Amino acid sequence: MRRPLLVGPRQVADDGTVFWLTLAGTLAAGWAATVWYQERRRRRRVRRRERYLEGLRYLLDEKPDRALEVFHGLAALDDETVDTHFALGSLYRRSGEVERAIRVHQNIVARNGLDPRHRDAALTELARDYFRAGLYDRAEELFQQLAKGGREPAVALAHLVRIYEIQRDWKQAAETHERLRAVGLPEQPGAIAHYYCELAEAALAERDLTAAHAHLRSAHREQREFGRSAILRGDLARLEGDTPLALRLYASVVQRDFHLLPVVLPRLAEVARQSGDESVLASVIDDLIRRGAASRAEIAYAAILSGQFDAPAIVDCVREWLQIDSDLKDLTGAFLPAGAAPSVEQLRALSGAMRNVVLRHARYRCSQCGLDSSTFLWSCQGCHAWDTLRAIAALEFLPRAARPRSRQ
Repeated sequence: MRRPLLVGPRQVADDGTVFWLTLAGTLAAGWAATVWYQERRRRRRVRRRERYLEGLRYLLDEKPDRALEVFHGLAALDDETVDTHFALGSLYRRSGEVERAIRVHQNIVARNGLDPRHRDAALTELARDYFRAGLYDRAEELFQQLAKGGREPAVALAHLVRIYEIQRDWKQAAETHERLRAVGLPEQPGAIAHYYCELAEAALAERDLTAAHAHLRSAHREQREFGRSAILRGDLARLEGDTPLALRLYASVVQRDFHLLPVVLPRLAEVARQSGDESVLASVIDDLIRRGAASRAEIAYAAILSGQFDAPAIVDCVREWLQIDSDLKDLTGAFLPAGAAPSVEQLRALSGAMRNVVLRHARYRCSQCGLDSSTFLWSCQGCHAWDTLRAIAALEFLPRAARPRSRQ
């Protein structure tokens, strides 16, 4: 029979020492690994921050190509750096490489476990990419999704409004503008009145007078004193045979918004012809001058812009303009006998000649972005602002080479 194995105190002590040494070694190794890993992450963060600042410097120095190289390297270095991906996608879009921007933002959206805030931002950027690429149906789908459940619905709705403006879907633009107004302040509160006026113009072109009345009532609810709406109401009154109402509406427009005279003047002249009373136009012009809304020279230039300078009242304004403007006075004096005044036929011929010069150059300029236009538009093609085009000052239509140079 075997005797039991006895463990002495010395062996127990040796086993305990081994255990504690093993534990201490394991802890030391774990601590060393942790320190090494943290140091490695710190160095990577420092290196990434330095590269990120380098990319920003390239941006500030207007070197987007170099900035793209830096940010692309950062994205490859740390694929989880979401902010870097956003910067990279934005740079691609700004440099015109929209397809690359789309791929970058699609990769962000497809990432699992992404913070909802970052996902909304990625969807917004992806929708902007589609918008920039002209893929309005895809952009509309994403912006609609963001408008319903996103963190910034006002941003999405503002982009939707712009999409519908481009597509000339004025009904959708008006409805979306209403939604935008419910969640935030639109950049152009008066734009919705223009949408209804666009709908009214389309109805007038189709001779749908009932629909035109409805759209103009909606525009009037949005803005009480609105020049474009009053002009269209005047057009509608003319179609319905109410010449006195049309005259009152046109007159109220130029009294309140003189810059619209080139737009209204042809209509006023037509109303005068329909009524058979040329004094109608003269009374409107006299009222403008009496109220101080405009001078005769300004009326003459507006008439030349619009091509309506045959009426006697307009001819009188052109004659006074020639007497006031020294350059035009010298020009006409060179072709007339000394002390002779130009005849009515000569004044009309001179007006036609000036109009030919005007037609070769920009006649209107946006008061917001400065873009020039050869025709009057309700919406600027540059900044897309509504009702910002104004007639260029009288002598600015002269060619630049013909203007006197200032002496140094």
